[in-house]
Amino acid sequence: MKVCGVICEYNPFHRGHAHHLALARERSGADFIVCAMSGPVVQRGVFARHDKRLRARMALLSGADLVLELPVRFACAPAPEFARGGVSLLAGLGVVTHLSFGCEPSALPVLARASQLLAHETPAFTAALRAGLDQGLPYPRARALAAEQTGGIPGLSALLAQPNAALALEYLAALPGAIVPVPIPREGAGYHDEALVPLSSATAVRAALSQGRLSDALAAVPCPELIEEAERSGAIHDEEALTQALLYRLRTMDADALAAIAGMDEGLHNRFLAAARTAATRDELILAVKSKRYTYARLSRIATNALLGVTADFARTYDRPTCARVLGFRKSAQPLLSEIKRRTALPLITRIAGIDDPLLALDVRAQDLWALGCQSPALRAAGQDYTAGPVIAE
Repeated sequence: MKVCGVICEYNPFHRGHAHHLALARERSGADFIVCAMSGPVVQRGVFARHDKRLRARMALLSGADLVLELPVRFACAPAPEFARGGVSLLAGLGVVTHLSFGCEPSALPVLARASQLLAHETPAFTAALRAGLDQGLPYPRARALAAEQTGGIPGLSALLAQPNAALALEYLAALPGAIVPVPIPREGAGYHDEALVPLSSATAVRAALSQGRLSDALAAVPCPELIEEAERSGAIHDEEALTQALLYRLRTMDADALAAIAGMDEGLHNRFLAAARTAATRDELILAVKSKRYTYARLSRIATNALLGVTADFARTYDRPTCARVLGFRKSAQPLLSEIKRRTALPLITRIAGIDDPLLALDVRAQDLWALGCQSPALRAAGQDYTAGPVIAE
């Protein structure tokens, strides 16, 4: 049995994602596709627009056979931890033979060399990294330049400026030797491109939805009726929906508690405390803290970690997934589920009631906050993770 894993967010699921799943199956020769998908929070540190079960259903109807939830601990984390969490989850199933991700195949040898260097950091690399940080460079940029300079890999920093390449590097660094990488070149719009085209970016689709251009957005997604129903019923979470909750949290935290939040280092908590006193929106808060060294995405993740109460100690303690939580599967995937149950090193979970697991508890807390920020008041009840079972698709 060949099984291809995909680590994803699908915020929202669009035709480019369906295209990737089709190519991943074709080029890996996989019998089944397993997605490790972010739940209520995505890697930019914001809450997803649509519910995780809706996004899972769209993936299942468009090429996936099984969708697992990537725990919030890893979904809202820097690229190395995001990749490590996703790879560990998929590898822990005991059945995944391939991992497919967006990347130009020609870049794979360069990224493979860089991943080996980063896995075995030399004193020269550490010194070059520190020099870059001392110059005020963001950590990803300083790390890439250090690898380029000390590893003899010209052009690496320019390559890693591309979002797909940066994540591809982290996937390769985390990937066990038994799992084969399957790079798929990006087609259509670029990652940050807001123009709607036949293969639009998630950025473009979200922009169209937030601007009320529903018909334009629906043309870019498979199963448009699912997105239309969510949008018209108010089953959506705007990125500023929890601004008041976040500002309240920051304004009432003491300095020591805020300093303990994951990602909060080098006195950054003082900047957050000061910004929270005057900011009126989430965006204003992050822009007030932002500097050359601290990227918007990093600060966004820190803000969400503060809202969720994720500390650096918690992140260090839980550095790998502890279970595999099923968000949905196709009926035809029963052979896959049976093989996973036979070989997995992680408990395969479909219901969470009665399970004492800190990572699951964090996921529940995040889902409750997603619901609290839902546009429709009728959908804001807590505890949905306890009442909703996995999505089952034909």
